[in-house]
Formats: sequence, structure tokens, C-alpha cells
Amino acid sequence: MCFLDLLIDETEDVKDLRDAGILYNGLGSDEEVAKLFNKMNTDLVPSPMIYSDVKEKIHNHCKNMWINHAAQAYHTYFRSPWTFLAFLGALAALTLTALQTYYTMYQQK
Repeated sequence: MCFLDLLIDETEDVKDLRDAGILYNGLGSDEEVAKLFNKMNTDLVPSPMIYSDVKEKIHNHCKNMWINHAAQAYHTYFRSPWTFLAFLGALAALTLTALQTYYTMYQQK
């Protein structure tokens, strides 16, 4: 509970954990879940130093520019298998066109 309280401060945190499949929201709204976690841990005596290393690694992973761009591109352009197959087809067509151009320009005489 203490670790989840460290991760959940606002509704965006609940949304991110729900999208990742870590939390299941049966209460209705993400705001209610955030309030519940923040309210439940008021009587606990947390030790933030125990989880500080894990929290820092998670934070660094989420702030990595390459991971964010790759995830955004994947979710934007490859949501269905058909878009991925279309991408492979376009890539194959461009490769074959480049090869045809090369062999046309540098024919053996």
C-alpha cells in the first residue's frame, strides 16, 4: 500500500497505471481511486527510502525520450495488425524500387 501511495498522487497516475494493466478501477472514476489511495495510507508509517530506488528507476524509464517516441509511434501508427502489414508492404515496395533504380543505373555492359 505504501508503494502504491508513492506512485499515486493524482488522477493521471491512476490513469497511467490502469492503462498499463496494473490497476483495475471498479470505483468509477480515476479521481475516486486517487482519493481512496491517498486517504487509506494516512495512518500508515511509510518508509519512502525503501522504495526510492524503484521509484527513481520508474521515473527515469518514463522520462526516456526514445522510449516515449517509440511508444507514441507504436500507439499512433500500429494500433492494428493491418497498419503494420501495410507498413511492411510499403517498406518492401520502397526497397524493391531502390534496387531496381540501382540496377538500372549500374547495368553490366
